[in-house]
Amino acid sequence: MPAIRASHEYSKVSCEETPVLISMKGGIEAPGPRTTRRQWLVLITIAFINFGVASCVSLQAPFFPKEAEMKGATPTQYGFVFGVFYLTVFIFSPVFGKLMVLITPRFILIAATFIVGITSILFGVIDRSPNGTPFIALAFAIRIVEGVGSAAFLTSSFTIIAAEFPNKVATTFGALETAYGFGLIVGPTLGGALYEVDGYYLPFITIGVVLVLCAALTILLLPESDINDNTGSGDLVKFWLHPGTILDGMIIMVASLTTGYNHATLEPHLRQFNLSPFFVGIVFMVMGLCYAITTPLWGVLVDRHNISKLVGVLGCLFIGVAFVFVGPLPFMPFDTKLWLVVISLVFNGIGLGGSLVAPFAGCLRDTVKRGFPDDLTTYGLVSSLFASSASLGCVSC
Repeated sequence: MPAIRASHEYSKVSCEETPVLISMKGGIEAPGPRTTRRQWLVLITIAFINFGVASCVSLQAPFFPKEAEMKGATPTQYGFVFGVFYLTVFIFSPVFGKLMVLITPRFILIAATFIVGITSILFGVIDRSPNGTPFIALAFAIRIVEGVGSAAFLTSSFTIIAAEFPNKVATTFGALETAYGFGLIVGPTLGGALYEVDGYYLPFITIGVVLVLCAALTILLLPESDINDNTGSGDLVKFWLHPGTILDGMIIMVASLTTGYNHATLEPHLRQFNLSPFFVGIVFMVMGLCYAITTPLWGVLVDRHNISKLVGVLGCLFIGVAFVFVGPLPFMPFDTKLWLVVISLVFNGIGLGGSLVAPFAGCLRDTVKRGFPDDLTTYGLVSSLFASSASLGCVSC
């Protein structure tokens, strides 16, 4: 009996090669198909770019606040430099979600990677600008452009993954987030180490050049998607104005708030321990490591048992525990300890994985069940929900 598939991409694969899947619409199909060579190529390529972009976004956390203060910026001002990036991603993600049916996701992904790489290089030379307003203005301008590139990258990469792996959305999304998590690990650690080697410019130039090379290689490695038989541009208002969609967006937003909070405040919080930039990067590594390790496990759990809402709430509970102790809260009967900060970051990383993977997969499944077409229009809408909600959480801190 022919297998029923969730995407027309898979209708081209014979029954002998592809057993039955579990449909996005909830129908029973067969045990899932083996991952093809093409799918491995897509997944590995996008995962590697995720790693690079995450490294680029996070590498300045251990030393930029100190450098900005030396240039005359206040904590509020350099906090806005962090925040304007996420605000830009929040604003532009829905735009790119709608553009998926007009411009191919592959083209958007490649162009976005170039943009993020170039802006990283530019950010590495702003320390040569005059102190005060010129420094802050340049930092704002570059981060805004980087935010546009990141919005395009996030939306296009998630759209491609959702389209290429319709029956393994949470698992493959978890793999991407693992790569992103390792980028969050390497970024601050490598950034702190390179900063100690030769100053402010070296971390940004290094990561920026790597990303530009990644974009060039992606032109050669990433196959063009065949799944462009879309039925419309997607009803953005109908998509967003649904209780399930709103709940998924709120879970993503609350979870992401912790990432932006840590980028802007953890380094000043750690100054009391007199750590070098390299060891500050090691502390930042803890949350990213736990996030990278546990995210695939959350993804498999969601795909196998269809409990995305439960996993999302559990992730938020883990994050709540982390926030109680990282300070700790004023009423706690003990003072700040480095080991307590580290343990809190462990809980934060575990919770972050569940709170980001589960809503994405659950929202995609639920949106198709609501009658939205199972094509790029819907994948783009759900991808933009994730990118916008995550960025809104980061900028809200």
